[in-house]
Amino acid sequence: MSDYRIVGKSVQRRDVLEKVTGAAVYGPDINFPRQLYAAICRSPLPHARILSIDVSEAKKVYGVKVILTGKEIPVLFGQFIEDQPVMAFDKVRYEGEPVAAVSAESLDAAMEAVKKIKVEYEPLEPVLDSMKAIEPDAPLVHSDWPGYKMAHAATPIARTNICDHFRLCKGNTDTAWEEADLVLENVYDCKMIQHVPIETHCSTAVFDEKGLAVWTPAQSPFMLRDQLGKMFNLSLNKVRLICTHIGGAFGCKYELRAEHLAAALAMKTPGRHVKLVFNRKEEFLATGVRGACRVYIKTGAKKDGKLVAQEMKIYWDAGAYATTSPRVSYNAGYAAGSPYRIPNICIDSYSVITNKQLATAYRGFGIPEVVWAYENQMDALAESLNMDPLDIRLMNALEDGDESASGEIMNSVAVKKCLQEAAQLMDWAKNPISEVTPDGKLRGRGIACFCKLTGTPSSSSVITRLNGDGTVTVLQSGTEMGQGATTVIPQMVAEAFGIPVDKIMIVPVDTMYTPYEKTTTSSRLTFHVGNAALKAVQDMNEQLKHLASIAWKIDADQIRIHNGLITAKDAKGAEKSISIEDIGNSGILKEQDPVVGHGSYSTSDIFDPPDKATHQSKRPTIMWFFGAQAAEVEVDPETGKVEVLKVTAAHDVGKAINPLGCYQQIEGGIVMGMGNALLEEMVHEKGILKNGNMVDYKIPTSKDAGLEIKISLVENPHPEGPYGAKGLGEPGMAPTAAAIGSAVSHAIGIQMKTNPIKADEIFTALKRKNQSNANTAKRGE
Repeated sequence: MSDYRIVGKSVQRRDVLEKVTGAAVYGPDINFPRQLYAAICRSPLPHARILSIDVSEAKKVYGVKVILTGKEIPVLFGQFIEDQPVMAFDKVRYEGEPVAAVSAESLDAAMEAVKKIKVEYEPLEPVLDSMKAIEPDAPLVHSDWPGYKMAHAATPIARTNICDHFRLCKGNTDTAWEEADLVLENVYDCKMIQHVPIETHCSTAVFDEKGLAVWTPAQSPFMLRDQLGKMFNLSLNKVRLICTHIGGAFGCKYELRAEHLAAALAMKTPGRHVKLVFNRKEEFLATGVRGACRVYIKTGAKKDGKLVAQEMKIYWDAGAYATTSPRVSYNAGYAAGSPYRIPNICIDSYSVITNKQLATAYRGFGIPEVVWAYENQMDALAESLNMDPLDIRLMNALEDGDESASGEIMNSVAVKKCLQEAAQLMDWAKNPISEVTPDGKLRGRGIACFCKLTGTPSSSSVITRLNGDGTVTVLQSGTEMGQGATTVIPQMVAEAFGIPVDKIMIVPVDTMYTPYEKTTTSSRLTFHVGNAALKAVQDMNEQLKHLASIAWKIDADQIRIHNGLITAKDAKGAEKSISIEDIGNSGILKEQDPVVGHGSYSTSDIFDPPDKATHQSKRPTIMWFFGAQAAEVEVDPETGKVEVLKVTAAHDVGKAINPLGCYQQIEGGIVMGMGNALLEEMVHEKGILKNGNMVDYKIPTSKDAGLEIKISLVENPHPEGPYGAKGLGEPGMAPTAAAIGSAVSHAIGIQMKTNPIKADEIFTALKRKNQSNANTAKRGE
């Protein structure tokens, strides 16, 4: 449909004014009278046995109220495997792991006390590389996986450092290689990076006769509520999470990081709020990272470019505890099936424990990493077969009716359209993929596409309350973290209810009052909350029909609600109508039941549980995301420095509820992906992080954002999406690094297989290439 009043129209973000004026309340802004301040004593070693902890001198610091150590809270937690202590109590497994916690009357006192805590360690051999961690004689970071409780699906391998193994197989790759005219094998790497939110992790907690309350910028308030309740043996009606504005998350505020530490201290001082704010060093060391990843890939193709078979072995550095790595492995494992038709495919994805920082969700749940691998491989195939990189992708791209790597018959697939749009915006057909500019720069162009799934099954719920003045209050628990949820949800409610969008208000998330939401992850809110909101509006409409039937003495079945008007004809044929905006003056609400709509949406009924051995499934996810991006770069051969000149993007959004928001999401994703491609890497030496600060860890700034960006929103409606919408939060950066990497490789004539691509590595590669060319020319003489 094209006659929507509000859906499909660009609307200014609902939160823009309070954010640009500084009125928005973020986690660190929360303060209470007589609050205490918390600080954490952390391990300086990546792997060590704790021999003793002496807090006697720390207790003497004036103002100190509570000092806790791990032995006082010997509880293990974890979303998939309950392997992580609140604070280490037998040994530490990564630099920065909490060992003790302090609350005091001032932050200075808390920090001074932390300095006086004396911990005696016995250093142990650290496991610092995922590939060494899987060797048979590697030291075990955790001695016995079966000794831990499995909270959710995970398949650790006993007596190894592997905390999860995911396998997706279709066809027979063992015999398929014989059908291929070309077989290529390569290894691709992605380094460990940090989310770097502007707002560091923080929480303020209080415990009193009403229970435990925590103010926090959380992505998953109900999941955290459940874990806190279990951790401290509290019923769920005694645990409350109040969500503040979120100053950046990208996945890192998905799990418990600060909340349980503040809560543990607050439990010891009933009635006193305890505030904990991580500094930047703690943010790097102790909150979560995108773990390093290595992909071994083998691909077979016919001479004409048609794909025959593909095998991938993926090794994720999970860090010291399982955290959410099994889910990263699962999501990325499915997405590694690629947006291409491949009749024979086998993917083995391993989450490997090391003595490094904790890997967690990072914008895309592993998708950008596997895209880096399989799209580099498509470029390698194109070069070997002397094909255009775009042509080989279009030849093999999935279409409606094709069978995916999981055995699903695909629909709502627009990857070809996205490739064509991105290429057209880049003038792909008019320009070579590599050239030398008049001033000696090496210019290259590259293209990449992707597929991504969303976590399934999951559920969302929405409550809509009609007020006497015709406004609507919406209660839901999807958190706003820049993706525009608090704008697009009111747009959909306003469209469905037929009132202006400025009549809709979303209340802040508070688990005491707002209804259940699984998580704000996996680019799922627009689809899931949107569907739940439409059901809530439908419920309100049915209630209004009932109330109008009472007032008008007309059967409710004869009453219609459309575009904000309640209409009917009485027994004499006379028209009756009430505008919802004028509902308060109509009298139909007086002394009647309040109009409160309830809507819930779950994907449990469509989910086909995967086969445990092969993960074949006719419906592993409610929706797939598709898109493509192309990049143009210039490389200075004298320094190796890369300048990204232009990125074009085409993303299948289903239906753009708020086109302006879609453009903003993609633009932000491109700049973030540019940092992944060229700049970001956490550097360790013997397990110690060397660049955990904003001077030495490089991310893109406004100076890097001057590139030309062109975006096409491909609207290929999803049959089950609200107004046909899909999601867009993570997809915006899914192919960016791969597209930029492709452009760099084409520019210099050398395939760069490691992400990020650093200037010194490019310079060295060019030097070797030039020396090799010189040697060849010399031998020819």
